[in-house]
Amino acid sequence: MQLVDRIEKRRFVGREFLLWLWFESELFEGTLSTRDEGSFGLWIEKQVTLTAAKEATRIRGAQPTFGREAKESLLRGKLPESASFHLLVHDRDAQFTLKADRMALAGLSLPAVLGGEEEAPPPIDAPPQRRKKKARDEGEADDAARESFYERMHLTREVESLLESLYQDFLVLRLGPAWAGVSRAIAAWARGTPPDAEKYREMKDRALGERKRPARAGKASGVR
Repeated sequence: MQLVDRIEKRRFVGREFLLWLWFESELFEGTLSTRDEGSFGLWIEKQVTLTAAKEATRIRGAQPTFGREAKESLLRGKLPESASFHLLVHDRDAQFTLKADRMALAGLSLPAVLGGEEEAPPPIDAPPQRRKKKARDEGEADDAARESFYERMHLTREVESLLESLYQDFLVLRLGPAWAGVSRAIAAWARGTPPDAEKYREMKDRALGERKRPARAGKASGVR
């Protein structure tokens, strides 16, 4: 089987992952958790796109998945192809779009870190002491810029690591016997009768505790 054919055959997995994130974010009121990362805030905002074959439904709004159209699209057999998420972890906010088919992040927006106002350069006839101070300030500004860059790289990796952990938990559920119960819970939620959140959590925790993670669960392909 050609690589393109294998990708097409397994494209639904990313969409089911995105559906599972949507389901859990509503069931647990925007507070999710993984075995590796603990608890954090995650919910869909601004936009979600659902597709089936060549038919697509794009819904925009502050809470696009809470309207009737989103659930009706699910009941018509559509699955989420992409969604914009808001992440709150360690008191820091981030926004990104997750594209299900390629498991890729797009439009990652991170909190501002280490900023400051620029200072005007000293005049040509400024005394030497002031020029030395300006050079020292410029050196400190360069250090701050480098520190800001590395901090943003750390935050980017933090977001990717969290999504990888979610995906690993999803695969444990998806590839195990617990998926039948998860599927029933998602179907009931889509019809407007969500399951009891605590009972679902207990079922999920049992499944995650009984099964080991896949050796290579895969990961998001990176920020785009």
